[in-house]
Parts: sequence; structure tokens; C-alpha cells
Amino acid sequence: MNAARSLILARRVVLQMLADRRTLVLIVIVPVILLSFLGVLIRADPAERLVGVVNQDNGVALGGTTVNLGERLIGVLQGFEEFSTRPMSAAEARRQLDAGDADAVITLGPDFTQRVLQTRTLTLAVEFEGSNPMIAGQLRKMLERVALQAANVSLALLAASTEGETRELQAVLDATYLHSGPEYDTLDYMAPALVGFFVFLFVFLLTCIAFLRERLAGTLERLQATPIRSHEIIIGYMLGFLVFGVVQGAIALLFTIYVLGIHYAGNLLNIVVVELLLVVLSVNLGIFLSTFAQNEFQVLQFIPLVVVSQGLLGGVVWQVEDMPAALQPFARLMPLTYATRALRDVMIKGEGLSDVAGALLILILFAVLVIALSSRVTARAQGS
Repeated sequence: MNAARSLILARRVVLQMLADRRTLVLIVIVPVILLSFLGVLIRADPAERLVGVVNQDNGVALGGTTVNLGERLIGVLQGFEEFSTRPMSAAEARRQLDAGDADAVITLGPDFTQRVLQTRTLTLAVEFEGSNPMIAGQLRKMLERVALQAANVSLALLAASTEGETRELQAVLDATYLHSGPEYDTLDYMAPALVGFFVFLFVFLLTCIAFLRERLAGTLERLQATPIRSHEIIIGYMLGFLVFGVVQGAIALLFTIYVLGIHYAGNLLNIVVVELLLVVLSVNLGIFLSTFAQNEFQVLQFIPLVVVSQGLLGGVVWQVEDMPAALQPFARLMPLTYATRALRDVMIKGEGLSDVAGALLILILFAVLVIALSSRVTARAQGS
């Protein structure tokens, strides 16, 4: 073995890497940016959970005093620091729940105290917003503790009011859901975002590498001798790659639903429409960025900054509302943010295309922008 020859070869590799500024950025700057995002997201405190209480309880006269267990229950709720409790009217509670501002609403009827006395059961009627099954599941466990603690407080209050022993009270949580349901789990919440993310990732890679090979093979140069224009080239390639992107998206969606068995509430055709827009966007983004690469290794360099950043800030794991305020503007610049929002609204809330029109419009605008950029750089590559 000749160590000198090996060292000469190693020196050549190092000099080549140092001459590639894009590689140096990938090695030094991109990991720092992504780790900074990740560190801030992991250490960030989640957004405060809001529980509304509609207290219509009239109370019951016992031992010369009026006992109102509804008021006592609000006191118990306000003692929990894991969520915020706010008394509301029935109309306000409905507005807050429908808008997604309240995570759950507890309704105490006019005969709440009387029913507790008659049935010896403290029934807590809760409606969860439910669009995030993980939050709904966490709140449900907390409110089960609330019901148990409220039953103990109510028992002590009734014992003091009647000046005698009272039988033990049972605590029951009567839960309903505006969206999803108790059968939804973490995978049901993550699946729409993961489907969108993997479609974006694989279609982007497929397009980047395939279009790069077309350039390196001289196909674009040969097209200069034809009357075809740059935007026609982009549309042609886009339609061709779109076929494979749609097939890939359909496979990911059908596997998630029928093999992994996730629950969904929306129309499958609406889900396909959202995926189609995401595919169009990722295809054109792949075409655009591939024009800046000279080989497949440089294509892979786009993944950390373009794809991983979308995964961190695109609402796949962390909701945009739960992110620190400094990161939310970056999240709103990510196309995947709007695709994730639309897919979750359709699959979990069962909303139609008109309900997610805002997110779809933004995806269309992103796609039009990337198509225009792709046409421009392709025109330059053709020398026109």
C-alpha cells in the first residue's frame, strides 16, 4: 500500500469539495438552520387549550341554602393549569367551537344539581372540537379527572348541606365530537400530513432527477431547433411527470386508508384534488430547481433545505398555531402548510372543496409562480 498516493487522492477530493460552494453551504449552514428550527419547535410551549363552560344550573335549595354544583364545578375547572377555562353563553360557545377557537365545551343544564341529587351521578356533558384527535384525547383524560374531583367536592358540599352522610357520587363523562371521534388516534391525525409530505418528497425527487437527465442528455438543446417554446416544454414535461406523480399519490392514499386503516370523513375525490394540486406544485418545483444542478449529487443537496424544512414547518408534526411567533411567518411561506391544512380539513372534518378554497387558492398561486420560474430558467437555458 502506498500511503502517498492515497493522500494525494484524498487531497484532490477535499479540493473539489472546497471548490463547490453549494456543498460547503450544505455541510455548514443548512444543518445549523434546520437544527435551530428543530430546537425552537421542540422546546416551544404548546398553545393554551381553551375549555368553555356554559353554566345554566339553577341549583337546589337544601338545608336553608341554595346549592349550585355548576358553580362549584367551574371552580374545580379553574384549578387545572393544563387548560384555560372560560364561562360562556350557549351562543358564544357554539361560535368558538365551530371556529376551532375552543377545544371543548362543557354544558351544564338548568337541572344539573337536581339530577346529581336524584341519580347520584355527576354527568359531565362535553363536546370536543376534535379536529386534532391528539388534543381531544389529552383533554378527555384531563376532564375525566375533573369529573372525579368535582364529584368529591360535590359530595362534601351535599354532606354539609344535608347535615348527614350521603352516598358516594359517581362521575361520568358524556363526550360528543364536532369532528372526528373517540376512535380517531394519533395516526389518523398524522396520516393526511404524511401522505402530503411523502407525495411532495418523492414527486420532487422523481422530477428533479428525470429532468436533470433530460438536460444532461442534450434533449433541451435539441429542442432549440424546433418551434417549441419554453412554456410548452414545461407544460409537456409537467404533464408527463404528472402521470407518475398522480399514480404515486393514489398509491400512498389508498395504502394509508385501506391497509393502515385510518379513519376519514371527507370525500375521496376531494382528497385527490388536493393531492393533484400538490403534485403539480412539486413537479414544477423539481423542474425549476433541477436547472441549477449539474449532477444527481447536487439534486440531493436540495432535500435538506427544500423538503426537510417543509416537514418541520409545514404543519406535519407541529401545528402552525403551536409554533413560536417568530417561526409562524416562515411556516406560512411553505406550500406544504396549506396542503396539510386542506388534507386534514377534508379527511378529519369532512369539509368540501369550497370549505378549503383558501388553502387551494394559495397552492394554485404557488404552482403558477413555480411554473413561471421554470419557464424562465428553461428559456435562458435554450438561449432565447
